[in-house]
Amino acid sequence: MRKRFWLPAIVGGFLLLATLMVGSVAAEQQRPSRPPRAGQNSAARAEALRTICRLLDIGEGATIADIGAGRGIDTWVFAEIVGEKGKVFSEEISEDLVRGLRSQAAERELPQVVPVLGTVESPCLPESSVDLAYMHQVYHHVTKPHEMLQAIWKSLKPGGYFVVVDRRRGTLQDWVPREERGPKHYWIAETTVVREAREAGFQFVRCAEECWPGIPEQFVLVFRRPVEGGTVGVDPDPRAPLDLDVLAEALAPNRKPYQSVAVIALGEARNVLPKLIRDGKPKVIDIVLEEWATRKDERPPVPPGVEVQSVMTENGRVELAPHSIDGVFFLDTYSLLFHQNTLLECLKTALRPGGRIYVLDRRGEFTDHRLASHHRAVSPELVRQEMNAAGFRQVASPVPPGKDRFVLVFEADDEPAASQK
Repeated sequence: MRKRFWLPAIVGGFLLLATLMVGSVAAEQQRPSRPPRAGQNSAARAEALRTICRLLDIGEGATIADIGAGRGIDTWVFAEIVGEKGKVFSEEISEDLVRGLRSQAAERELPQVVPVLGTVESPCLPESSVDLAYMHQVYHHVTKPHEMLQAIWKSLKPGGYFVVVDRRRGTLQDWVPREERGPKHYWIAETTVVREAREAGFQFVRCAEECWPGIPEQFVLVFRRPVEGGTVGVDPDPRAPLDLDVLAEALAPNRKPYQSVAVIALGEARNVLPKLIRDGKPKVIDIVLEEWATRKDERPPVPPGVEVQSVMTENGRVELAPHSIDGVFFLDTYSLLFHQNTLLECLKTALRPGGRIYVLDRRGEFTDHRLASHHRAVSPELVRQEMNAAGFRQVASPVPPGKDRFVLVFEADDEPAASQK
């Protein structure tokens, strides 16, 4: 008779499985506890919404717009926050989702919830009616940001808030055309959101990730329609005008013609380029910051009569030949930097002996690059510290060309000392 070995094998298998399960339970008990992730845990997410509303003084009787509400996960929490005296516009661009929201609101007996059918260009809300407009992981799907943002701005009451919860922090990584973002998840960058919101007329208020714990790459940005004044489509916090003659003197004090320069400039400051190169025809390398661009092919306008060679940074890196540049000009751009260490290293390698770096920017109190970028202002002391750490020393501080600006001039630390101005 054939011997049967299957019974001992089964018993052994059960014993091995039991041992593994006990070990797994023990290992799980040894893991450190983690804070609940507000993006996945419904209770934590609801508490995050309550925390944001408390932060912004949004409560009973307020009007909230949940833009891109989906199936209403956040709508029902907002309905509790505003109460029966308030109103929640629960907006979606799908008729099926809007019907579902309407049915759920009736079933939950929430008359303060008003489902709204929006479009890709507008949430279709009444003008000047909303205290808080809110988007949770919706902005990266927006295909027409300028139209959408201006429509949201118009829907807010003066002083009303706009909160964007999305990913990723820092600069853009997924360079996907906006028209392709609608149906798919390509994460956006906080720098893109801030630029587009400011250009639509929003005032940047603050970052608020402390209200929404547990998701490292997520950003929570708070904007506001100005309490007084403000115009849709116009940045409410512009830089002061520049005296271009004073700026040109600060950037080329000895009138010595440049052979090759790298320019990192935005806004009105770009208009100094013709004055900067009038004594010769240097090669002008126009470095475009990924912190500013929203498309790979986006370039700021070039003043008439100036020819440039454009190149965009990639995680701060830019390809420049060693010892090929006479001067580098950060003109209202240093405050935008997120990858300053890498960029400064590249620029130092590219500078010729005696070459200088000039920094013009708006004076601010911000010593954190993230806040400096979003507010478009930076502490001069932060610039000095970072330049010193990169191997440069300050050699001059010319007269600023605007009431809100400062100018600092740096040389590589291995150059002979120059007199301070």
